[in-house]
Amino acid sequence: GVARREIILEPLVIHEVRDRRKDIVFLIDGSTELGTSNFLRIREFILKIINKFVIGPDAVQVAVVQYSNVASTEFYLNTHSTKPNLQANVKALRSKKGPALNTGAALNYVYKNHFTRSAGSRKEDGVPQFVVLVSGGPSTDSIRLPAFQLKQAAIMTFGIGVGGTNQGEMMEIAFAPMLVYNMTDFQDLINKHKAVQTALLKLGPPTVITESPTIIEVVTEVVTRRDIVFLIDGSVNVGNAYFPALRDFIVRIIEDLGIGVDRIQVALVQYSEDARAEFYLNSYSRKDELLSHVNRLRLKGGRSIKTGAALDYVLRNMFVKSTGSGIDDGVPQILVVVTAGRSQDDVRASAEALARAHIITIAIGINEAEATELQRISFGENLAYRVGDFNGLENIREPVTLSAKSLVFGGIIETHAARKRDIVFLIDGSPGMGRSFPQVREFLLKVIQELDIGPDKDQIAVVQYSHDPKTEFELNTYTSKDEVLAATTQLRRKTGRVLNTGAALNYVTKNVFITSAGSRRDTGATQILVLITAGKSRDDVGQAAFAVKRAGIVPIAIGAKGADTSELQKIVHDPTFVLTMRDFRDLSTIQLELLSKMKAVFIFEQERRDVVFLVDGSDKVASAFPMIKRFISRIVDSFDIGSDRVCIVQYSDTPRPNFYLNSYTSKPEVMQAINALGLKGGTQVNTGEALDYVRQNVFTRSAGSRMDEGVAQFLILLTASKSTDDITQAAVALKGAGVAPFSIGSKDADEDELRQISLSPHFVFRVDDLQHVSTIQQHLESPLKQLNQEKIITIYKNFAQAGVKRDIVFLV
Repeated sequence: GVARREIILEPLVIHEVRDRRKDIVFLIDGSTELGTSNFLRIREFILKIINKFVIGPDAVQVAVVQYSNVASTEFYLNTHSTKPNLQANVKALRSKKGPALNTGAALNYVYKNHFTRSAGSRKEDGVPQFVVLVSGGPSTDSIRLPAFQLKQAAIMTFGIGVGGTNQGEMMEIAFAPMLVYNMTDFQDLINKHKAVQTALLKLGPPTVITESPTIIEVVTEVVTRRDIVFLIDGSVNVGNAYFPALRDFIVRIIEDLGIGVDRIQVALVQYSEDARAEFYLNSYSRKDELLSHVNRLRLKGGRSIKTGAALDYVLRNMFVKSTGSGIDDGVPQILVVVTAGRSQDDVRASAEALARAHIITIAIGINEAEATELQRISFGENLAYRVGDFNGLENIREPVTLSAKSLVFGGIIETHAARKRDIVFLIDGSPGMGRSFPQVREFLLKVIQELDIGPDKDQIAVVQYSHDPKTEFELNTYTSKDEVLAATTQLRRKTGRVLNTGAALNYVTKNVFITSAGSRRDTGATQILVLITAGKSRDDVGQAAFAVKRAGIVPIAIGAKGADTSELQKIVHDPTFVLTMRDFRDLSTIQLELLSKMKAVFIFEQERRDVVFLVDGSDKVASAFPMIKRFISRIVDSFDIGSDRVCIVQYSDTPRPNFYLNSYTSKPEVMQAINALGLKGGTQVNTGEALDYVRQNVFTRSAGSRMDEGVAQFLILLTASKSTDDITQAAVALKGAGVAPFSIGSKDADEDELRQISLSPHFVFRVDDLQHVSTIQQHLESPLKQLNQEKIITIYKNFAQAGVKRDIVFLV
């Protein structure tokens, strides 16, 4: 690319202050890829760090969170108040394993669940807050917004990367460059623990400096183009008295941008009852000319504002090629809306149109601007800002500038339904909920207050459950908001001995989301289930959750107290639709996020899959073969046969198909064929030949593969042997053909071979004996659900190019 010079502002300064009080959350890699021995070294590292501290409620508090594809709390900041207790629990830590490293989701989890008063955080008392991240690999999700969120909250994150981590990623995660540590291996982590320990001892809470920031010049090789449109309130809401403050806010943002035709272009529109373009994206190519025009701006005038109409105006007139937009060339399109009042028209349809056009909207509200309206306008809940007066604009300038400079569009999936929704709240009424029920009821009232309830709008039902479910009222019981609120106010906890979430999910699918109970699924209403639970289910939720999703219902799971995060992950389509907290007293912290997810124009269509099991059929696996069959049956049981297709090939010296992808079209037929399998037998194991065979004879149209239709292609290899032939070329050819291989190895299976065969190192699974293969079922099901053909190709390109490391971000 063309070299350019970019100005980066460093607005934060960290004080070095010895304060005996600190809250430290260790966020540690617990993935399968890390391995047990390295996990034990992380454990030793934590023990060495905490050995120096005085532990207690008036001194240092420590929490530990382990993560891989999902995050899991080991203990909270206020769990252990003495050093012996803390040390004993750190020594007891065991790796939970997992197929991937979703560092972004883990950072978000820590932010929402550990830096709250109920979890022991003393942030409100001015106690320094720390996250110590220890990771052994690159993240498989986006870390940008969660990392920024932590910085914005003055939580100091240490980025400790070991071995295969990406330094650039750690730089973005860490609160400041001085808090990035790169270790060659996990022994090096232990050896250098004192550097981290010293920093934790010395650092006090950060502050924002108000004088001129330090300027650092950096040479980069990538020219980043983007188009930024400012849409500003020009009515009496701002007035002549405060318009200069708003104008200066925009000037200071522009001063931080690299303006130019092939860099960043800026346009500005004022609005009140109508909208007026002050200048277009292609009006100015020099920063001095642009700033000169902004400085000459005068208030447009007007007694009220119609933000919805103004959003339509910028979509039709500013984000188009004729006025300079690079939208057709894939240039990121950013809209910054600044408003000081409530709109006289509806903003929802206009905001959705902008999102569908791949435009990221940042919403800023001042004075009388309404928080819920800002949420509706903004592309995501993290992009809505509200300040009490115009003096507060300076406090948000930096995050707004960073978002405008760095965000790129990830994509949305639309429903074709109108905005009417059928929303069912499924509430835990068991003893585990206990005295928290009034808090849940109050939360429901606040959420319902924000909904637009009516026969052709939103409809609400409430179901309580414990050992059995009970409908409080159905979707068609009440037709007005007042009636729904009155009925909700009368709710009392159901009681019951145990919690059967699986049975409750089945109940709402069969008895509540149906036409006779008021469901409008057949007329296009979005079906939403909001589960609120305080405990782990006694019965299995897997099949019931599958039935919920298959019925076209979008589940959102809210958990606290004893709720099991991994169980909630099974229930939802996407991990981001699980909202957790330590206690239901923190429900207010997720209200806007829940409303955002409920109003989002997303649907989750189950990806179709072609899955081939390539099974070592040699004599070596004879004793484990019944457990292998049971494992395959359990995996297949979670599939939607018809939409999904399955094939099994056994191999030893030569491969032999048991059945092809198009042999069976129903689940009973497939299950019967699996049960009838007999071991092939043989002494040699030619894995390379078997990989070539499935590529040439199974992943083909004639054998039932739908690769050319864009259906994801998976290979699940199960082996207990080192190959007697070379696998290198066969593995490369298979992945190059667009197949995603997962490798499960035991006994004499060669680790290097498994890595070469697999789509990425994250998809290598190891068990001591294939008799125990069922222990990895959950880890395997997650990527099978989440990967599509596009993602498979992207991951393959990332790992196929030797010596080149990249960060792959799927923003959905």
